[in-house]
Amino acid sequence: ARALRVAEPKQGPSVKPIFLLAVFFVLCVVSCLALAHALSVSLWWGALMGAVAGALPVALRRVAGEAADRCAEALGFMLLVAIGAVVCVAGVVPLLNGASVRLEQHLPLLLLAPAVYVVYLAQNRAGEAARELSVADRLGVALGGPPLILTLALAVAVAGGALLSIRYVGLAFPNWQGMAAKFVERGLIPPLTLALFFWGLLLLANKAWVLWREQRAMARPAGGEGAILTRAYSQALLVDEAGDVDDYMHLVWKKAADFYVVPRYVNWAIPILGFIGTVLGISLAAAGIQDIIGSGDSLGALSSELGQAIAPLGIAFDTTLIALSLSVFLMLIQTALQRWEDDVLVRYEDRVRTARRRHGQHGGSSPAAAPEASPASP
Repeated sequence: ARALRVAEPKQGPSVKPIFLLAVFFVLCVVSCLALAHALSVSLWWGALMGAVAGALPVALRRVAGEAADRCAEALGFMLLVAIGAVVCVAGVVPLLNGASVRLEQHLPLLLLAPAVYVVYLAQNRAGEAARELSVADRLGVALGGPPLILTLALAVAVAGGALLSIRYVGLAFPNWQGMAAKFVERGLIPPLTLALFFWGLLLLANKAWVLWREQRAMARPAGGEGAILTRAYSQALLVDEAGDVDDYMHLVWKKAADFYVVPRYVNWAIPILGFIGTVLGISLAAAGIQDIIGSGDSLGALSSELGQAIAPLGIAFDTTLIALSLSVFLMLIQTALQRWEDDVLVRYEDRVRTARRRHGQHGGSSPAAAPEASPASP
Protein backbone atom coordinates (compact mmCIF):
# COMPACT_ATOMS: atom_id res chain seq x y z
CA ALA A 1 0.00 0.00 0.00
CA ARG A 2 2.84 2.36 0.73
CA ALA A 3 4.33 1.69 -2.72
CA LEU A 4 1.02 2.54 -4.35
CA ARG A 5 0.71 5.80 -2.44
CA VAL A 6 4.12 6.85 -3.61
CA ALA A 7 2.73 6.85 -7.18
CA GLU A 8 0.30 9.67 -6.35
CA PRO A 9 1.80 13.03 -7.34
CA LYS A 10 1.35 16.17 -5.33
CA GLN A 11 -1.36 18.58 -6.36
CA GLY A 12 -0.01 21.45 -8.38
CA PRO A 13 -0.66 25.02 -7.38
CA SER A 14 -4.00 26.44 -8.46
CA VAL A 15 -5.37 29.93 -8.84
CA LYS A 16 -6.94 31.20 -5.64
CA PRO A 17 -10.75 31.09 -5.83
CA ILE A 18 -11.06 34.54 -4.25
CA PHE A 19 -8.99 35.99 -7.09
CA LEU A 20 -11.25 34.32 -9.65
CA LEU A 21 -14.32 35.71 -7.90
CA ALA A 22 -12.82 39.20 -7.98
CA VAL A 23 -12.10 38.88 -11.69
CA PHE A 24 -15.60 37.52 -12.20
CA PHE A 25 -17.10 40.54 -10.39
CA VAL A 26 -15.27 42.96 -12.68
CA LEU A 27 -16.30 40.98 -15.77
CA CYS A 28 -19.93 40.98 -14.67
CA VAL A 29 -20.01 44.76 -14.28
CA VAL A 30 -18.19 45.47 -17.54
CA SER A 31 -20.21 42.88 -19.50
CA CYS A 32 -23.55 44.21 -18.27
CA LEU A 33 -22.44 47.72 -19.20
CA ALA A 34 -21.57 46.47 -22.70
CA LEU A 35 -24.93 44.66 -22.95
CA ALA A 36 -26.77 47.83 -21.96
CA HIS A 37 -24.79 49.83 -24.53
CA ALA A 38 -25.55 47.32 -27.31
CA LEU A 39 -29.26 47.31 -26.45
CA SER A 40 -29.36 51.12 -26.05
CA VAL A 41 -30.45 50.79 -22.42
CA SER A 42 -29.41 53.06 -19.58
CA LEU A 43 -25.87 52.26 -18.43
CA TRP A 44 -26.91 52.71 -14.81
CA TRP A 45 -29.19 49.67 -15.07
CA GLY A 46 -26.37 47.66 -16.62
CA ALA A 47 -23.92 48.64 -13.88
CA LEU A 48 -26.47 47.80 -11.16
CA MET A 49 -27.27 44.37 -12.63
CA GLY A 50 -23.60 43.57 -13.10
CA ALA A 51 -22.73 44.60 -9.53
CA VAL A 52 -25.56 42.48 -8.07
CA ALA A 53 -24.64 39.43 -10.18
CA GLY A 54 -20.92 39.74 -9.45
CA ALA A 55 -21.41 40.25 -5.71
CA LEU A 56 -23.69 37.20 -5.30
CA PRO A 57 -20.89 34.56 -5.41
CA VAL A 58 -18.75 36.71 -3.07
CA ALA A 59 -21.61 36.84 -0.55
CA LEU A 60 -22.22 33.09 -0.84
CA ARG A 61 -18.56 32.35 -0.21
CA ARG A 62 -18.99 33.28 3.45
CA VAL A 63 -21.64 30.57 3.75
CA ALA A 64 -20.21 27.78 1.56
CA GLY A 65 -17.29 27.93 -0.83
CA GLU A 66 -18.65 25.22 -3.14
CA ALA A 67 -22.00 27.02 -3.45
CA ALA A 68 -20.17 30.22 -4.40
CA ASP A 69 -18.22 28.40 -7.11
CA ARG A 70 -21.36 26.81 -8.51
CA CYS A 71 -23.15 30.18 -8.47
CA ALA A 72 -20.26 31.84 -10.32
CA GLU A 73 -20.27 29.07 -12.92
CA ALA A 74 -24.04 29.41 -13.48
CA LEU A 75 -23.85 33.21 -13.72
CA GLY A 76 -20.89 33.03 -16.11
CA PHE A 77 -22.80 30.59 -18.30
CA MET A 78 -25.88 32.85 -18.40
CA LEU A 79 -23.72 35.90 -19.07
CA LEU A 80 -22.05 34.30 -22.07
CA VAL A 81 -25.39 33.10 -23.44
CA ALA A 82 -26.75 36.64 -23.05
CA ILE A 83 -23.76 38.06 -24.95
CA GLY A 84 -24.30 35.62 -27.82
CA ALA A 85 -28.05 36.34 -27.92
CA VAL A 86 -27.57 40.12 -27.94
CA VAL A 87 -24.97 39.94 -30.72
CA CYS A 88 -27.43 37.90 -32.81
CA VAL A 89 -30.55 39.96 -32.08
CA ALA A 90 -29.02 43.44 -32.18
CA GLY A 91 -26.28 42.80 -34.73
CA VAL A 92 -26.68 39.82 -37.05
CA VAL A 93 -30.45 39.94 -37.63
CA PRO A 94 -30.54 43.65 -38.63
CA LEU A 95 -27.44 43.09 -40.77
CA LEU A 96 -29.10 40.27 -42.71
CA ASN A 97 -32.19 42.45 -43.21
CA GLY A 98 -30.11 45.15 -44.88
CA ALA A 99 -29.91 47.57 -41.97
CA SER A 100 -26.78 49.55 -41.17
CA VAL A 101 -25.08 48.07 -38.10
CA ARG A 102 -21.98 49.61 -36.58
CA LEU A 103 -19.18 47.29 -35.50
CA GLU A 104 -18.12 49.71 -32.76
CA GLN A 105 -21.41 49.24 -30.92
CA HIS A 106 -20.83 45.51 -30.46
CA LEU A 107 -17.03 45.50 -30.21
CA PRO A 108 -16.96 45.53 -26.36
CA LEU A 109 -19.21 42.46 -26.26
CA LEU A 110 -17.05 40.66 -28.82
CA LEU A 111 -13.94 41.33 -26.73
CA LEU A 112 -15.59 40.36 -23.45
CA ALA A 113 -17.05 37.04 -24.66
CA PRO A 114 -13.66 35.19 -24.76
CA ALA A 115 -12.73 36.69 -21.38
CA VAL A 116 -15.95 35.39 -19.78
CA TYR A 117 -15.35 31.99 -21.40
CA VAL A 118 -11.79 31.72 -20.04
CA VAL A 119 -12.81 32.81 -16.53
CA TYR A 120 -15.65 30.27 -16.56
CA LEU A 121 -13.27 27.46 -17.52
CA ALA A 122 -10.78 28.55 -14.84
CA GLN A 123 -13.55 28.69 -12.23
CA ASN A 124 -14.85 25.30 -13.33
CA ARG A 125 -11.39 23.73 -13.17
CA ALA A 126 -10.74 25.22 -9.71
CA GLY A 127 -14.04 23.76 -8.50
CA GLU A 128 -13.26 20.34 -9.97
CA ALA A 129 -9.80 20.36 -8.35
CA ALA A 130 -11.42 21.02 -4.97
CA ARG A 131 -14.05 18.29 -5.39
CA GLU A 132 -13.46 14.56 -5.09
CA LEU A 133 -13.93 13.07 -8.56
CA SER A 134 -14.02 9.46 -9.65
CA VAL A 135 -11.46 8.05 -12.05
CA ALA A 136 -13.90 8.24 -14.97
CA ASP A 137 -14.82 11.86 -14.14
CA ARG A 138 -11.17 12.85 -13.86
CA LEU A 139 -10.45 11.28 -17.23
CA GLY A 140 -13.45 13.15 -18.64
CA VAL A 141 -11.95 16.42 -17.40
CA ALA A 142 -8.62 15.59 -19.08
CA LEU A 143 -9.98 14.22 -22.37
CA GLY A 144 -13.65 15.17 -22.68
CA GLY A 145 -13.36 18.76 -23.81
CA PRO A 146 -15.16 21.95 -22.67
CA PRO A 147 -18.93 22.33 -22.00
CA LEU A 148 -20.73 22.10 -25.32
CA ILE A 149 -23.48 24.68 -24.79
CA LEU A 150 -21.06 27.20 -23.32
CA THR A 151 -18.73 26.80 -26.29
CA LEU A 152 -21.67 27.10 -28.68
CA ALA A 153 -22.66 30.41 -27.05
CA LEU A 154 -19.13 31.73 -27.56
CA ALA A 155 -19.13 30.43 -31.15
CA VAL A 156 -22.36 32.32 -31.88
CA ALA A 157 -20.83 35.53 -30.52
CA VAL A 158 -17.62 35.02 -32.50
CA ALA A 159 -19.58 34.23 -35.68
CA GLY A 160 -21.63 37.40 -35.22
CA GLY A 161 -18.44 39.39 -34.78
CA ALA A 162 -16.98 37.78 -37.88
CA LEU A 163 -20.02 38.78 -39.93
CA LEU A 164 -19.89 42.36 -38.66
CA SER A 165 -16.16 42.50 -39.41
CA ILE A 166 -16.66 41.12 -42.92
CA ARG A 167 -19.33 43.73 -43.57
CA TYR A 168 -17.06 46.47 -42.23
CA VAL A 169 -14.19 45.35 -44.47
CA GLY A 170 -16.53 45.23 -47.47
CA LEU A 171 -17.61 48.81 -46.87
CA ALA A 172 -14.09 50.08 -46.22
CA PHE A 173 -12.44 48.34 -49.19
CA PRO A 174 -14.44 48.22 -52.45
CA ASN A 175 -12.40 45.29 -53.75
CA TRP A 176 -13.80 43.11 -50.95
CA GLN A 177 -17.46 43.97 -51.49
CA GLY A 178 -18.08 40.84 -53.55
CA MET A 179 -16.60 38.59 -50.86
CA ALA A 180 -18.55 40.36 -48.13
CA ALA A 181 -21.77 39.92 -50.10
CA LYS A 182 -21.29 36.14 -50.12
CA PHE A 183 -21.58 36.12 -46.31
CA VAL A 184 -24.09 38.87 -45.50
CA GLU A 185 -26.39 38.87 -48.55
CA ARG A 186 -27.05 35.17 -49.00
CA GLY A 187 -29.61 34.59 -46.28
CA LEU A 188 -29.32 32.67 -43.03
CA ILE A 189 -27.19 29.73 -44.16
CA PRO A 190 -23.75 31.46 -44.21
CA PRO A 191 -24.18 32.76 -40.61
CA LEU A 192 -25.25 29.28 -39.45
CA THR A 193 -22.26 27.78 -41.25
CA LEU A 194 -19.92 30.25 -39.55
CA ALA A 195 -21.44 29.48 -36.13
CA LEU A 196 -20.91 25.73 -36.61
CA PHE A 197 -17.38 26.31 -37.91
CA PHE A 198 -16.38 28.39 -34.89
CA TRP A 199 -18.07 25.88 -32.57
CA GLY A 200 -15.94 23.06 -33.93
CA LEU A 201 -12.84 25.27 -34.00
CA LEU A 202 -13.25 26.30 -30.37
CA LEU A 203 -13.77 22.69 -29.28
CA LEU A 204 -10.62 21.61 -31.09
CA ALA A 205 -8.65 24.59 -29.76
CA ASN A 206 -9.61 23.73 -26.19
CA LYS A 207 -8.66 20.11 -26.79
CA ALA A 208 -5.28 21.18 -28.20
CA TRP A 209 -4.62 23.33 -25.13
CA VAL A 210 -5.50 20.44 -22.79
CA LEU A 211 -3.22 18.05 -24.70
CA TRP A 212 -0.38 20.57 -24.63
CA ARG A 213 -0.86 21.05 -20.89
CA GLU A 214 -0.95 17.31 -20.18
CA GLN A 215 2.04 16.56 -22.42
CA ARG A 216 4.07 19.35 -20.82
CA ALA A 217 3.15 18.23 -17.29
CA MET A 218 3.99 14.58 -17.94
CA ALA A 219 7.36 15.54 -19.43
CA ARG A 220 8.53 17.16 -16.20
CA PRO A 221 11.26 15.41 -14.21
CA ALA A 222 8.92 15.12 -11.20
CA GLY A 223 7.09 12.27 -12.92
CA GLY A 224 4.10 14.07 -14.34
CA GLU A 225 3.26 16.25 -11.37
CA GLY A 226 0.23 18.39 -12.17
CA ALA A 227 -1.03 16.23 -15.07
CA ILE A 228 -4.68 15.23 -14.75
CA LEU A 229 -3.97 11.89 -16.45
CA THR A 230 -1.25 11.09 -13.93
CA ARG A 231 -3.53 11.93 -11.01
CA ALA A 232 -6.31 9.82 -12.51
CA TYR A 233 -4.07 6.76 -12.68
CA SER A 234 -2.70 7.39 -9.18
CA GLN A 235 -6.27 7.56 -7.88
CA ALA A 236 -7.13 4.36 -9.74
CA LEU A 237 -4.21 2.63 -8.02
CA LEU A 238 -5.20 3.92 -4.58
CA VAL A 239 -8.89 3.01 -4.73
CA ASP A 240 -8.33 -0.08 -6.91
CA GLU A 241 -10.70 1.19 -9.62
CA ALA A 242 -8.29 0.41 -12.44
CA GLY A 243 -8.56 -3.36 -12.27
CA ASP A 244 -6.49 -4.71 -15.11
CA VAL A 245 -4.35 -2.27 -17.11
CA ASP A 246 -6.31 -3.16 -20.24
CA ASP A 247 -9.60 -2.11 -18.57
CA TYR A 248 -8.15 1.19 -17.42
CA MET A 249 -6.61 2.02 -20.80
CA HIS A 250 -9.83 1.05 -22.56
CA LEU A 251 -11.56 3.69 -20.43
CA VAL A 252 -8.87 6.22 -21.36
CA TRP A 253 -9.21 5.57 -25.10
CA LYS A 254 -13.02 5.63 -24.83
CA LYS A 255 -13.01 9.04 -23.12
CA ALA A 256 -10.65 10.33 -25.81
CA ALA A 257 -12.86 9.00 -28.62
CA ASP A 258 -16.07 10.37 -27.09
CA PHE A 259 -14.82 13.92 -27.50
CA TYR A 260 -14.76 13.67 -31.31
CA VAL A 261 -18.49 12.85 -31.59
CA VAL A 262 -19.50 16.52 -31.72
CA PRO A 263 -16.63 17.70 -34.00
CA ARG A 264 -17.50 14.89 -36.42
CA TYR A 265 -21.12 16.01 -36.38
CA VAL A 266 -20.03 19.59 -37.07
CA ASN A 267 -17.86 18.46 -39.98
CA TRP A 268 -20.85 16.55 -41.33
CA ALA A 269 -23.38 19.36 -40.77
CA ILE A 270 -21.38 22.16 -42.43
CA PRO A 271 -21.38 20.62 -45.96
CA ILE A 272 -25.02 19.61 -45.47
CA LEU A 273 -25.90 23.25 -44.82
CA GLY A 274 -24.07 24.18 -48.02
CA PHE A 275 -26.07 21.62 -50.01
CA ILE A 276 -29.30 22.90 -48.43
CA GLY A 277 -28.35 26.36 -49.67
CA THR A 278 -27.75 24.90 -53.11
CA VAL A 279 -31.18 23.27 -53.22
CA LEU A 280 -32.84 26.42 -51.87
CA GLY A 281 -31.17 28.69 -54.43
CA ILE A 282 -32.00 26.44 -57.36
CA SER A 283 -35.59 26.08 -56.14
CA LEU A 284 -36.04 29.86 -55.88
CA ALA A 285 -34.50 30.37 -59.33
CA ALA A 286 -36.72 27.68 -60.87
CA ALA A 287 -39.83 29.26 -59.34
CA GLY A 288 -38.83 32.67 -60.72
CA ILE A 289 -38.20 31.32 -64.21
CA GLN A 290 -41.53 29.52 -64.16
CA ASP A 291 -43.33 32.76 -63.29
CA ILE A 292 -41.58 34.55 -66.16
CA ILE A 293 -42.52 31.88 -68.68
CA GLY A 294 -46.16 31.99 -67.64
CA SER A 295 -46.37 35.79 -67.64
CA GLY A 296 -46.52 36.23 -71.46
CA ASP A 297 -44.60 39.53 -71.43
CA SER A 298 -42.58 40.90 -74.32
CA LEU A 299 -39.00 39.87 -75.01
CA GLY A 300 -37.57 43.14 -73.63
CA ALA A 301 -39.43 42.74 -70.36
CA LEU A 302 -38.42 39.08 -70.14
CA SER A 303 -34.73 39.90 -70.39
CA SER A 304 -34.82 42.20 -67.35
CA GLU A 305 -37.00 39.85 -65.33
CA LEU A 306 -34.79 36.88 -66.16
CA GLY A 307 -31.82 38.50 -64.42
CA GLN A 308 -33.86 38.88 -61.26
CA ALA A 309 -35.14 35.31 -61.53
CA ILE A 310 -31.70 33.69 -61.69
CA ALA A 311 -30.27 35.90 -58.88
CA PRO A 312 -31.02 33.20 -56.24
CA LEU A 313 -28.46 30.99 -57.99
CA GLY A 314 -25.88 33.08 -56.14
CA ILE A 315 -27.26 31.59 -52.92
CA ALA A 316 -26.84 28.11 -54.36
CA PHE A 317 -23.19 28.46 -55.35
CA ASP A 318 -21.93 30.81 -52.63
CA THR A 319 -23.32 28.82 -49.71
CA THR A 320 -21.77 25.63 -51.06
CA LEU A 321 -18.44 27.36 -51.62
CA ILE A 322 -18.35 28.73 -48.08
CA ALA A 323 -19.45 25.47 -46.46
CA LEU A 324 -17.00 23.22 -48.32
CA SER A 325 -14.09 25.60 -47.74
CA LEU A 326 -14.71 25.81 -44.00
CA SER A 327 -15.29 22.06 -43.73
CA VAL A 328 -11.99 21.22 -45.45
CA PHE A 329 -10.07 23.52 -43.10
CA LEU A 330 -11.82 22.20 -39.97
CA MET A 331 -11.35 18.56 -40.97
CA LEU A 332 -7.63 19.15 -41.50
CA ILE A 333 -7.27 20.55 -37.98
CA GLN A 334 -9.28 17.69 -36.48
CA THR A 335 -7.18 15.05 -38.22
CA ALA A 336 -3.91 16.64 -37.06
CA LEU A 337 -5.23 16.99 -33.51
CA GLN A 338 -6.40 13.38 -33.38
CA ARG A 339 -3.02 12.12 -34.52
CA TRP A 340 -1.35 14.24 -31.84
CA GLU A 341 -3.67 12.87 -29.16
CA ASP A 342 -3.02 9.30 -30.27
CA ASP A 343 0.72 9.88 -29.90
CA VAL A 344 0.26 11.37 -26.41
CA LEU A 345 -1.98 8.52 -25.26
CA VAL A 346 0.32 5.83 -26.67
CA ARG A 347 3.17 7.34 -24.65
CA TYR A 348 0.90 7.55 -21.63
CA GLU A 349 -0.16 3.91 -21.99
CA ASP A 350 3.45 2.79 -22.18
CA ARG A 351 4.13 4.80 -19.03
CA VAL A 352 1.14 3.26 -17.22
CA ARG A 353 2.12 -0.30 -18.12
CA THR A 354 5.71 0.32 -17.09
CA ALA A 355 4.56 1.72 -13.74
CA ARG A 356 2.23 -1.27 -13.18
CA ARG A 357 4.99 -3.75 -13.95
CA ARG A 358 7.19 -2.05 -11.37
CA HIS A 359 4.49 -2.73 -8.79
CA GLY A 360 4.19 -6.34 -9.87
CA GLN A 361 0.77 -6.01 -11.56
CA HIS A 362 1.08 -6.99 -15.21
CA GLY A 363 -1.40 -6.02 -17.93
CA GLY A 364 -2.82 -8.44 -20.46
CA SER A 365 -1.35 -6.96 -23.63
CA SER A 366 1.78 -5.17 -24.66
CA PRO A 367 2.01 -1.40 -25.21
CA ALA A 368 2.77 -1.95 -28.89
CA ALA A 369 -0.75 -3.27 -29.44
CA ALA A 370 -2.42 -0.13 -28.08
CA PRO A 371 -2.69 1.95 -31.28
CA GLU A 372 -4.39 -0.88 -33.17
CA ALA A 373 -6.96 -1.58 -30.45
CA SER A 374 -7.71 2.01 -29.51
CA PRO A 375 -11.09 3.36 -30.62
CA ALA A 376 -9.66 6.86 -31.09
CA SER A 377 -7.07 5.85 -33.69
CA PRO A 378 -7.88 7.37 -37.11
